[in-house]
Amino acid sequence: MNPTRFFTVTVALVILGLEPTQAATPIGKADIARWSDAWNSHDIVKVEALFSDDVSVYQPENPKPLNKASLRGFFAMIFRAYPDFHIVVEDILIDGSKAATFERVTGTWTGPFTDPATGKTTPGNGRAFDHPGVMYLIYKPDHSIKELRIYWDRLTVDQQLGITP
Repeated sequence: MNPTRFFTVTVALVILGLEPTQAATPIGKADIARWSDAWNSHDIVKVEALFSDDVSVYQPENPKPLNKASLRGFFAMIFRAYPDFHIVVEDILIDGSKAATFERVTGTWTGPFTDPATGKTTPGNGRAFDHPGVMYLIYKPDHSIKELRIYWDRLTVDQQLGITP
């Protein structure tokens, strides 16, 4: 490689906050497969490994964004409340380091659910949900997720689960 070009590329990577050894490859379908596999595994360690240390997760039930420290408790509660929680990625849009997944989300409410906004815990009632969801993911160059925005229709899910607002 031309030494001048190597120097230019190295300086550009440092300016972008990348180590020269890091791959700056765009994300792909394999990243999305890791996403759905982790969710469907219900393995908290596998789910946590998807996210960068400075992640922000936005979703309708949380009054403020989740960070790396608060992810474990939230996902553990979701997997306990809905032990058959499952996502199917039906479509994907990928643009560089950003992706949107269009998903079918299903589960049965059999365990306790603690509302992140109120702290109120409600036992499961055996009812199921089946709804579409959209995830907007922003990845870092190392393919960890820096930002996640989860979109779903809470009213539809509440109606399916027999929850009155």
